[in-house]
Amino acid sequence: MSFKEAFDILNNKKHLTEEGLNNLYNISKNMNKGRKFTNVDFSPNHSKENNIEYIPINGNYINGFIAGDGCLSLHMTKNFGTMTLSINQHNNRLLMESIAKYFKSPSKVYLGRPNDIQIVLANAQLWKDVIFEHFYKYPTYGTKKLKLNKLILIKEDNKHFI
Repeated sequence: MSFKEAFDILNNKKHLTEEGLNNLYNISKNMNKGRKFTNVDFSPNHSKENNIEYIPINGNYINGFIAGDGCLSLHMTKNFGTMTLSINQHNNRLLMESIAKYFKSPSKVYLGRPNDIQIVLANAQLWKDVIFEHFYKYPTYGTKKLKLNKLILIKEDNKHFI
């Protein structure tokens, strides 16, 4: 909603006035890093299944989170490697639990850094059966696509890897 409000200010050229600039500044103070969360279990209406504003979880929706707040990585030890998909949010445990459920993940949604909620998907069978299939059906783009392509090459070249 904050982004839409800022867009409307710009679209209506109100940013050309001192009042408009002040409004943009005040909006930006409450976005992302400037936002203060006191309750990590806060759930906006769009993540509550019984609410009229609910947005159903699907692959494209989840890829939006992965693009913005996700990390695809490869963790190496001396003789073993683990592929990992992690997603962080500042709040909204309910949404993170829905994403874990979507990926059929045995992983828990847990607190990361202060006021962060994190999901880490690293199970080898989960990658084989669910995560790769998700990305084949719902492609990702940008830098996440480059990282995913590297993980796919590793998977294809090293059948024992995951």
